[in-house]
Amino acid sequence: MKSISNFYKTLIIIVLTLIISYSFPSMFAKGGMNMKFHYFNFLFVLIVGVILIYDFYKINFLKKIVFLFTVSLFTFISGIYLVQEILKNVYDYDYELHIRFNDAVFNANIIFYSILVFIELLSFQIIKRFYK
Repeated sequence: MKSISNFYKTLIIIVLTLIISYSFPSMFAKGGMNMKFHYFNFLFVLIVGVILIYDFYKINFLKKIVFLFTVSLFTFISGIYLVQEILKNVYDYDYELHIRFNDAVFNANIIFYSILVFIELLSFQIIKRFYK
């Protein structure tokens, strides 16, 4: 099995984050987003998880799948809560109106997806430390 270099992993994740941040509506803006986009957000977290867990050679396939879904679900739920609290502290309680009317959807999405990637990367590094 060929390994993916860290440079290519980083490049793929950054490009994916920018594309999704630009093309998807923000769940933090007034009115939220369609439920279908929540599934796409979770799919983004799963894809990033697959990229990050690909090189864990000492973990068998079944454990990789369990870790992937568990960490991705934890990341998605905690990321939503964390970004919501960050936006409340920055824009006060009217952050939904501020994001919608000041055209800050892309900024909110970049913050959201970057925090998701960070939480997932941190979780997989903790798992990798225990399986060395």
